[in-house]
Amino acid sequence: MRHFSIAELKTRIGITVAAVIAAVIGIFALGESGSLVGEPLQQSMLILVLCVVIAALTRILFSHLAHLEETERIVQGQQAELALKAAQIEAANDCIVQTDEQGRLLYFNQALCRLTGYAPEELVGLRLQQLEPPEFAASEEPTIARLKESGEASFESAYLAKDGSEIPIEVRARVMESEGRTLILSIARDITQRKHAEQRERSRLKALERIASDAELEELLTDVVQFVEDCLPGSLCSILLVDESGTRLRHGCAPSLPAEYNQAVDGIKIGKGKGSCGTAAFLRQRVVVEDLAPHPYWHNFQPAREAGLRSCWSEPVFASNGTLLGTLAVYHREPRAPGNEDLQLLESAAHLAGIAISRVRADEGRHVLEEQLRHSQKIEAVGQLAAGVAHDFNNLLTPIIVYADMLLRISPEGSPQTRMIQSMSSAAHKASDLTQKLLSFGRKQMLHMNLLDLNEVITSFREIMRATVRDNIEIDLLLSPGAAKVQADRGQLEQVLLNLVLNAQDAIEGGGSICIETGHLILDDEFHRQHPVAKPGHYILLAFSDDGCGMTEETLRHMYEPFFTTKESGRGTGLGLATVYGVIKHHGGCIDVKSRPGQGTRFAIYLPASASSAEPIMRPPAGVAPPEHDSSERTILLVEDNQMIREVAADLLASFGYRVLVAETPSRALELAEAEEQGIDLLATDVVMPEMTGPELYEKLQERYPALPVLYISGYTNAMAPQEENLRQEAIFLAKPFTLEQFMARINEMLYQVKPPQGEPPPLDHRTMAQLLEAQQGAPAPEHKEPQP
Repeated sequence: MRHFSIAELKTRIGITVAAVIAAVIGIFALGESGSLVGEPLQQSMLILVLCVVIAALTRILFSHLAHLEETERIVQGQQAELALKAAQIEAANDCIVQTDEQGRLLYFNQALCRLTGYAPEELVGLRLQQLEPPEFAASEEPTIARLKESGEASFESAYLAKDGSEIPIEVRARVMESEGRTLILSIARDITQRKHAEQRERSRLKALERIASDAELEELLTDVVQFVEDCLPGSLCSILLVDESGTRLRHGCAPSLPAEYNQAVDGIKIGKGKGSCGTAAFLRQRVVVEDLAPHPYWHNFQPAREAGLRSCWSEPVFASNGTLLGTLAVYHREPRAPGNEDLQLLESAAHLAGIAISRVRADEGRHVLEEQLRHSQKIEAVGQLAAGVAHDFNNLLTPIIVYADMLLRISPEGSPQTRMIQSMSSAAHKASDLTQKLLSFGRKQMLHMNLLDLNEVITSFREIMRATVRDNIEIDLLLSPGAAKVQADRGQLEQVLLNLVLNAQDAIEGGGSICIETGHLILDDEFHRQHPVAKPGHYILLAFSDDGCGMTEETLRHMYEPFFTTKESGRGTGLGLATVYGVIKHHGGCIDVKSRPGQGTRFAIYLPASASSAEPIMRPPAGVAPPEHDSSERTILLVEDNQMIREVAADLLASFGYRVLVAETPSRALELAEAEEQGIDLLATDVVMPEMTGPELYEKLQERYPALPVLYISGYTNAMAPQEENLRQEAIFLAKPFTLEQFMARINEMLYQVKPPQGEPPPLDHRTMAQLLEAQQGAPAPEHKEPQP
């Protein structure tokens, strides 16, 4: 049966009423002809009253119909609103559940099905306790009892999914009454992500607390690895560290990976295509390989297959100053792509690893500096004591020597008494020499300071050194062609040369070689931080290198102490290196020693260069000249953030006719390269800089200059100097502090592919060098070749 709308009903009622009224009027009109006189008026009145009544009734009916229509609209609106709310409830992310006092499910939305994995028909009739882990199901009745008392409550619980997994939830419940029954309405929210975040934060704070302790680096890295593996179930984490050369990655920590795999990746080269970690270190950015099998970075790497690894996400680890420290990698045994939270975890873990490595290395550096300070203070105290003893001992020796000489004059020649007096005099003179060494160590001798050319001092003293050492030991000189001007005491310098050459000879068993090297260099702030005695500025290098037995760490700690010696009894006084230490300190210099057992020793002595404009006596080596090539056609882009080194290097290159583009920042270097019309022949750049690293700058420049050769410069021992095998020109790494002769030798090597012959100095004009270095001491410097933007 069809139901009419109220509007249709009104229309039909109106038509019906009109028809009824018309019919009534018609009927009365037809009956008027047979009616009695006087009745028409009564009939008309009756008809009128009847019509009025019908109209009134109709109006009342229409009024009720209008009210009914309004009510229907309200009901429809409420129904639409209820339908919308029901849809919203069904679409809600939170689970909305209504149960009775026994926990039986009366109503639930689709969110509960999505969360637990059950179909709606599977949940009908279940009790809530059947969806909860045993520990939470046991507390359901006490929870309902508390709810009845308080009316509402919030608490944490958990649901059991259909696959058996446990899902942590946060519940807000309240008691309701409906038709005399007590019902419980609960809103449950999935807090899995929050729990993971809380667990991650707890693990991170634990790792940070460990980093703040005195734990060893391996323990700290293990904490970082554990942090990753706890936050990312099923993952295998590894940390590799950059080695001292800055070209390879060494095993740091990977307890969950097989030992065979850790051994296989230990020493992997830093370079593009060298696995995920080697590539990440080279590019200094994250490398994600979702499937190792088809990826070219992992082509034919059998250890990964044997370990069952299928994906690898690698993140470079940096110090706060931008120095590359290593890489952190996360492996899985199935192909897998990281989500946003995984990437955030990777970045956070790499940051933690950077803090841990930096803290340990900073502590190691601090311990070294503290040990150096204690050692220096001890040497200073011993020097004061030795100088005082030597001074008093000299006073005692003076009458012995004088009276021995007087007795020799009056004693018959050849008599036993004469021989005894001569032996006594010889012993006294040896004792006097010993006291002179003690005075040198204690810096109590009067020095005769003169402007000397260190090269000339070494050349003149070479014959004495040659006669002193064994014939099967070669002495090679690698002297700077320019005058190495220093203010020094010639006798003291010769004493240093003799002591060092004898020390090197004693370290060599059988045949070997000793190399004596000089050069000009600029020591910067970084070197000053490592060696506080050496203030930044222009220095002369005096280096002694031997291929002898080397020294242990224990020997290095005590080598400057007076009377300390590793030689057998009767072969040394233990004052040789102590004397060298005292002389160099007295001259305002410092000593840097590098030695390992079986790998020889190198003493690098840094003496302040003289700022005098006078020309010392010197003997320029023959055949020293700039390269025959036309250097004016060569353009070098020099990028260095240290002003002192930048200015000296720029002036030096300009003095040889090179066209130099000077930039103090990588961004300025890119601007110069963009504006350059003649092209760039060589990039000489620092590695660690504020805006970007040297390799990153080189990568950007290669877009315009694909075959551009590069010379990397850095004072960090672990700075990265990447060398990609398929480059047309191999990169060269020059470590600070370097001599200016070494710098020019590298420039010539890269531009002209000509290496300086072994044992000969690089081409450098000594007068030009002297003028440039004097300019750095305050005289007008040559004009830079930096173009204006």
